[in-house]
Amino acid sequence: MDRVEAVQTPKAPSGTSRTVWVIPVDPTTIYERVFPLPLPGTDRINFEIAISNVVPGPLNEEILVAALRSTLKYYPHANGRVRRNGDDWSLGAGKRGVPITFETIAEPLDHHQKPSFVSPVVVDSISTDISGANEPDWDEPMLRLKITFCPKTRETFIGWSSSHMLGDGEFVYQFMYAWSQFYQGEAPKFGMPTYEKYRTAPPDEINDNPSTASFISRYLPHLAELHPIDKWAEMIGEAFNASTPVDILFTADHIQQLRTIADSWPGRTGSGTSAHDAIAGYIITTMNRCLEKDKSITRVSSIFSYRGIKNPPDLKPTDWRVPGLLAIGNVMFHALTPTLSSDESSSIGALAAAIRKSVRDARNYEHVKRVVAVSNPIWLRQSKEGSEHKFWDDRTLIVNSMGRANWSLQHFGFGPHRIRTHAYKDFPGFVRCFQCTPSKQLDGTWNVHDGDVWIFMRVPTEIHDRFMAMVAADLNSLEFPHNVAKRERVAQGRILGAVARL
Repeated sequence: MDRVEAVQTPKAPSGTSRTVWVIPVDPTTIYERVFPLPLPGTDRINFEIAISNVVPGPLNEEILVAALRSTLKYYPHANGRVRRNGDDWSLGAGKRGVPITFETIAEPLDHHQKPSFVSPVVVDSISTDISGANEPDWDEPMLRLKITFCPKTRETFIGWSSSHMLGDGEFVYQFMYAWSQFYQGEAPKFGMPTYEKYRTAPPDEINDNPSTASFISRYLPHLAELHPIDKWAEMIGEAFNASTPVDILFTADHIQQLRTIADSWPGRTGSGTSAHDAIAGYIITTMNRCLEKDKSITRVSSIFSYRGIKNPPDLKPTDWRVPGLLAIGNVMFHALTPTLSSDESSSIGALAAAIRKSVRDARNYEHVKRVVAVSNPIWLRQSKEGSEHKFWDDRTLIVNSMGRANWSLQHFGFGPHRIRTHAYKDFPGFVRCFQCTPSKQLDGTWNVHDGDVWIFMRVPTEIHDRFMAMVAADLNSLEFPHNVAKRERVAQGRILGAVARL
């Protein structure tokens, strides 16, 4: 790990804060190798990603800063700044580095923070105002870190806030893991990240391709129409006002039982139901029991990374390639089911099978290439016009799953069973799905939550109470899983009966 050379202000007494700006060793050589990074349309996502990790003890500030310097050698683009020259966007090197703020607070913080609320106490939010990015001296950081320590509880909150333009959740996960490893004097086991996504031009969509409109309607309906930013803000404000946040913990037993129920669907093909599919199927069928038939959810959009999808062996050097597993950037796509019937949307098994088929069919080179080719010019037009797309749909549930990301590995030496992770921000029609990290109880004991999954989302306010009551009645019942299995048999019977009548 590199020695500390960051410019620092004196250590702060309790109740005050200080900020250190951190850059990697030999930044000129590193930055010449990395910057500038052209931002294709699909990377112009000007939203915040905010999380915090909580560890049960103080961290050594000097070692933490040195570890951050080492991490920035792995991920130098994290010190990027937006650069705009007309319609061309890129990431250039920041002059000051990445800010990390240290603060000591007198009073303990709540053990459970609502996922929709980003607390300024533990997260120093980045600015999403990039109106000055065409100025040569623009130096607004796209990543801010904050370390908050409470002597009373001896807990430390490690707050993260980044621009989505730096990368998706996979980047956040890799960076935090590397920082934790360097803090412990070890190198990350993932290896060095790659910047291949930025070095390969996005594939071109054929001008006036007559199939583009039908492709968008089937696979990218959220990009079909762009709205002026003031109109978009009004629409999303209305959607927020009409919905209420919900967070639910599914235990490993809940998930296994729901997967078994979904696997009973005779129309299932291929491998068994995943946790992602089973949870989504259960949430949708429960919501549809509460919604009017003309408002029920009939499509599912699963957000996945397309890193590592196999490239064809006969590609030319100039051909577009799917980025590798360690690629930096926003490497995401939507796998969208067809519109399902109301009977299919009432069956966990039918929904889970449709979700799995949509993911399986979408995870191939030609489909991903077409998604990128069609969506990139739309995102470019969106940034040029200052417009936004309506990513939510009242009858589509979007499920963003980080199921394979083991956030408990980011424990900074305290052990994987003694760290909590909180993710923030929710959106209408959007489910975020995470592996549970351990949680500390009020009596000081810890729950490990091995195999448990935590979801948070927003549901229409008009059904909130009924929806939550149904979930509690299902999952907390002594009859579980038989109560859900009984309902599933009825739903499957309706579908099979309808098929038999055709």
